[in-house]
Amino acid sequence: MRGAIWVTWCCLALAPAAQGTENPWTIDDFATADSDSGGAISPDGSAVAWVRSQVSEIAGVEQPTSHLRLARLAAADPLAETSVRLTRGVEQMENLKFSPDGRWLGYLSDRAASDESSDFGSVQLWVVSLAGGEPFAVTRFDRDVLDYGWIDGSTFVVAAQESPSERERAANEAGDDSIAVDDPADAPPIRLFRVTFGESGEESVRRLTTERVWIDSLSVSPDGRRAVALASQSRSFGFDQKVPPHTLLVDLEAGRSERILADGKLLPQGIRWSPDSRGFYFTNERSSHPVYRMATVSDLWYFDLTSGKPTAIDLGWERGLAGPVEPLADGFLARLADGTRFKAVRYQRDPRTARWSRRDLLGVEGGEIEEWTVSHNGKSVLYRASTSVRPPASWVARLEGARLTQVREVIAPPSSWQGKSAGKSELVRWKGARGETVEGILLYPLDAVKKGERRPLILAVHGGPTDVDTDTWRTEWGLPDVLWRARGAYVLRVNYHGSGGYGLEWAESIVGRYYELEIPDLETGVDAMISRGLADPERLGCAGWSNGGILCAELITRTRRYKAASIGAADVEWFSDWANVDFGAAFDNYYFGGPPWERVEHYLAKSPFFRLAAVTTPTIVFTGTADTNVPPHQSMSLFRALQQIGKAPTRLLQFPEATHGLDRVAHVRRKMTEELAWFDRYLFGREPRVHSAIPEGSPLESRVVAARAARVGGAYGVESAGGILAPEIVRFGGFDIARFEVTRAQFAAFDPTSQPALGMVGMENFPAIVPFERARAYAEWLAKREGRPFRLPSEAEARELAEAGASDGGNSLDRWLGYTPNPEDLAEVRTTLATLPTGTLLAEVGRSVAVSAGDTAGDASGDAVFDLDGNAAEWAVTEGGAGVAVGPSADLPDDPRSLEIPAPEYTGFRVVAPPRASQLSPPPS
Repeated sequence: MRGAIWVTWCCLALAPAAQGTENPWTIDDFATADSDSGGAISPDGSAVAWVRSQVSEIAGVEQPTSHLRLARLAAADPLAETSVRLTRGVEQMENLKFSPDGRWLGYLSDRAASDESSDFGSVQLWVVSLAGGEPFAVTRFDRDVLDYGWIDGSTFVVAAQESPSERERAANEAGDDSIAVDDPADAPPIRLFRVTFGESGEESVRRLTTERVWIDSLSVSPDGRRAVALASQSRSFGFDQKVPPHTLLVDLEAGRSERILADGKLLPQGIRWSPDSRGFYFTNERSSHPVYRMATVSDLWYFDLTSGKPTAIDLGWERGLAGPVEPLADGFLARLADGTRFKAVRYQRDPRTARWSRRDLLGVEGGEIEEWTVSHNGKSVLYRASTSVRPPASWVARLEGARLTQVREVIAPPSSWQGKSAGKSELVRWKGARGETVEGILLYPLDAVKKGERRPLILAVHGGPTDVDTDTWRTEWGLPDVLWRARGAYVLRVNYHGSGGYGLEWAESIVGRYYELEIPDLETGVDAMISRGLADPERLGCAGWSNGGILCAELITRTRRYKAASIGAADVEWFSDWANVDFGAAFDNYYFGGPPWERVEHYLAKSPFFRLAAVTTPTIVFTGTADTNVPPHQSMSLFRALQQIGKAPTRLLQFPEATHGLDRVAHVRRKMTEELAWFDRYLFGREPRVHSAIPEGSPLESRVVAARAARVGGAYGVESAGGILAPEIVRFGGFDIARFEVTRAQFAAFDPTSQPALGMVGMENFPAIVPFERARAYAEWLAKREGRPFRLPSEAEARELAEAGASDGGNSLDRWLGYTPNPEDLAEVRTTLATLPTGTLLAEVGRSVAVSAGDTAGDASGDAVFDLDGNAAEWAVTEGGAGVAVGPSADLPDDPRSLEIPAPEYTGFRVVAPPRASQLSPPPS
């Protein structure tokens, strides 16, 4: 669908960064970072396969691509880094399944076959041998393959759309792409096919079903004899939930199917066959409404093939399941819904009494289990786990009773996330609507918060409304909380009335009174954080996508205390929602008590559009132009109203061809960039960078930013309390650092004899060129004089700084020559340089600017650092305490292959220090 305080702590630091530094989060950590998904475990538990998605530049456009990876679990300590890559190319892939004999891995992919033809559908079924060799397509259907299952080691059952009819072919040839909405005649049926392949890829295909239905999913029994298929009968069921889908039991040998669960009271989901193939478990979404299943609790059932009847399984847990179960020989593993936490358990059935017993699953590493799968032999478990401040990783373990043993991480979080602090989170509770307890998760700023210090707070509202904020990693482009927390903000996630995970009564509590309980829950949650002395009541923000955006839009009509709002894919008037949303009748009839022509006053009262004249909160709005969950005209209505009323700054971003989410890298990056800039301006009190005719990173930009740097007279620096010219210190990454290399004028305050008066004229702001020991002595002197632990950076820190400043505009030998010299050219250039005065190539500090991740050079806060990419190399301290010159310099080419080291006359230094507490807080708005 739309997507008093008790405390529990949860903290994390990922793999530590080099001492004294921080690896900050960036927008590209969510726009372009590698990700892993689709984990599958072999039948005997000896191997794990998964899909690794990466961003690649294809035809000049950044696009997500995928490949398969495999880890053999016989190794003592399998890790993602030791896994092997099974496929090459730029395709997308999903739905990994091992063959029953463990020899093959099947998957769906849009990879073009070697005999590619435009007559084929873009998604086909592929296999790759675990013994090695190239993957190959085993289907050549003229429509996309939608689902599949293994029958045996060389045979599949495949769900695919039927071939085009003659009427459809004629329409295509005529260029007629008209759509008859919900007309079964214009929707090709989806049927089952039996596909057999050989070692060389040749295949035979036989149609298994001929009914005119639309198969949505299928599940094959372990013995390969039967499959359960869910088949839609109406093209409008998603809209109105009137004609439920059929459940078909398919005999894969005879090609016959029969309808089971024919009364339509049970609508199976999450089908999992028992290991003996005698029946299958399934979940059914229970609702108290006679027609609609919108707010529900997931119950468990078992269908026995022998009796042909379903049986409800009493879980002894009112809140229901948090996903499908994983069957075992004597029962199953389950995750029970429990608010912000999942409860991982094992159920066992006593064959003598037919009673079920439940035990908590022990030995889980990595946080809360989000999803899992069990090997066919029931001995190994592959699961994915995380916490709200610990990114997801996948683990494999041996299952011994109700305990996981020999737990090993097999799929690590993205390597680019290593060394990044995710801070800490806190489970919080307060009294919300109707005086009932509401739960939420409070995420802390990434920097240290002083006792009694108030910070900005952003209310991050989940969708659904039956989604739920759990203690799992939920940071992504929609609500990138870690980027806001890097700005110094708290983030509060609230499981308001109507959320899932708390039982049917809580989920259905908002039926007929949409907004009436959720808004008080959100507001009292914010009040609770203010009353604790954490949140600054003058710096509050709200963000949400889908139902989260819907609630934020309502929120800003009721109060003016929110200084900034980010609203994505949100309804603001419900009359047009009813007919224009894929599930409009089901959703609106359920939550609003009927269609709009029967409930005109109710729809009017529930539509924030008619109250937007009261809004003063600066609001940025996002929508996809192809969204059918929340149509884009809703966002346009919100934007136009705020724009024309004129009381609140507003901005609308439309993403062409995007549906209810964003998948283009450029769109994801743009959304987060715009949102962060909006919060910078209206919540954090920072002036964001806007697009300018002066290109980012250009020499002119560096001059503009350098003009804002502190000076005493004409010399860069600040006058310290002791009356000396000291380096200006700014925040960069995880520590404080001198904005420029220590200048001659600054060094002269330490050693007046170092720079003769004549040599200072016009060169006060040139880097001080001194030996390592004198640089270290200056840092020690400055530390004593200023009462701060100034020092030279470590070698690791200096190399990270040099990397942060990498650009094409630094003062290096390339700049002077106009090209990168090879060793022979360099030798000739060095000969010429030897005839010139010492340090001829040095320039005044401030030639090129670098900014900390998430900041911008144009930021009025001025946290910009200069000359990390050239001019003078800089002294650093090795682990052994010796001095080493690090980074580019004016006498060296920009050639990473070069073994040349900077000359002493081109080596300066800068100082660093741990950040002051006062510098950790963003400036007030």
